Amino acid sequence: MFRIIHLKNDLRLIMRDTVMVALFLAPLLLIIVFKLVVVFLLPYVSSITGIDPTVWQPWIFVFVILVNSAMLGTVTGFMMLDDKDGNIAELMSVTPLGRSGYLLNRLSLASAMGIFYTILAWLSLNVVTMQLPDLLLLAVLSAVYSAIIGLVLFAGAENKVKGLTFSKALNIFILFAFADLFSLRWFTVLSWFFPPYWISKIINEELTWAVAIFSTAVHLAWLVLFVIWYFRKNE
Repeated sequence: MFRIIHLKNDLRLIMRDTVMVALFLAPLLLIIVFKLVVVFLLPYVSSITGIDPTVWQPWIFVFVILVNSAMLGTVTGFMMLDDKDGNIAELMSVTPLGRSGYLLNRLSLASAMGIFYTILAWLSLNVVTMQLPDLLLLAVLSAVYSAIIGLVLFAGAENKVKGLTFSKALNIFILFAFADLFSLRWFTVLSWFFPPYWISKIINEELTWAVAIFSTAVHLAWLVLFVIWYFRKNE
């Protein structure tokens, strides 16, 4: 019950901040915009250039998923930075929720919305065919990626002003999702160590046990690394 009340308070906090409201709702707008791109712009470009539009559709889906997750993660990072300024995290550590419960609640809201927006994007854009296990893995990993972005933002920024700039810099992670398009072996190998590459892999290729294991391992490694950093930083 205490965690439910805390989640409700999180929603109230988001609604009081224009930037966080925009970031929280922007994934829905992004899905709508790219649905229009798929329906109208790609066929038009194809009619002029003769390029098959279906070649680019999976990459559009990759971009939408990663940008949505990054925006939701930014909301989490901003909320944690607000809490740091107000010493909320320290106060929560002496409540029944505890420090671990506080972190779980902070990460769970954006992560849950990440799962929702991933499934919504897949249904709405309808540009890739995925089996249910593939879609579920993709949704869960996109949620984990949102949590990672939130933790990285909290680790790298001192306040929300610097956090806004730092969140823009984090968008460079998305480049790793498109590593295979560059045909640079060194860049592809480097991308193996970043979550976006494996999200792209799940979308663009038939899911194998190797891809499932490596993608999960990379996401969990990043998440565990920054969770450990958070607890050591806030001991």
